[in-house]
This record gives sequence, C-alpha cells and structure tokens, in this order.
Amino acid sequence: MNDATSDLVQHDLANDVLVLTPKVDQMRDTDVCYSIHDEMTDYVQQIEHRRVVIDMQKVNFVSSTGILAFLNLRRALSETDEKVIFCNLSSALAGMFKICKLISENPDDPTPFSSVDTLESALTASFS
Repeated sequence: MNDATSDLVQHDLANDVLVLTPKVDQMRDTDVCYSIHDEMTDYVQQIEHRRVVIDMQKVNFVSSTGILAFLNLRRALSETDEKVIFCNLSSALAGMFKICKLISENPDDPTPFSSVDTLESALTASFS
C-alpha cells in the first residue's frame, strides 16, 4: 500500500465485516479518487473479511471518477456475490447514487451496492 495515500481511507474490522471510511469531504480530484480506490482495494485484498461496508459519513460529493473508483472496487472483489453496503450517505449522494443505478430501494432492482442509513444497520445487514 502506498504510504502517501494511507490517510485517505480508514479501515476497521468488526465481526468479519471490513468497514472502509473515505476520509475526504469530496471525491472530485482524479488522483484522490484513484488513491482511494487503490487503498480500499489493498484493504479488501489484504484483510480477511466476509463483507464490506463503505461508511460515507465524511463524504459530501462524489464525481464520476469517484463512482468509477467504487465500481472498480466492486469488480476487484474475489467473490462476485459479496455484498458491499454503503452507509451514512447524505441525501444528495443517495439521490445521485440512485440516479446512477448504484443503489436502489427496490429489492427486485439489481444494483452493484446496497445502502442503509447507519453503520450499525450496515453491520447487521451484511449478515442477512
């Protein structure tokens, strides 16, 4: 992992759930988005886990490059059916993610990610 980017994503392991928290307000800059993707991918590949939660509590804006970073992280997971859950999305980000078909409130509408309101809900949902 590149030490220069190690301050962009916090990681925690809670009951075999890998919790990744981007530590930026905006995922706008291409280099920042790529660095966040690289760091998250490193954690996913290095830390044994059953599920992945992305806690967006600090992020207020995600550009198209940021969306690609999340989609590429999804593709990097070894298990194709592995659940990736967003939590703590602002209402603006949740709306944008729904428009981009990254998340959906309809369980019959397949999307690459799930979304819940809180980290606690994400930790519970990741086992269901």
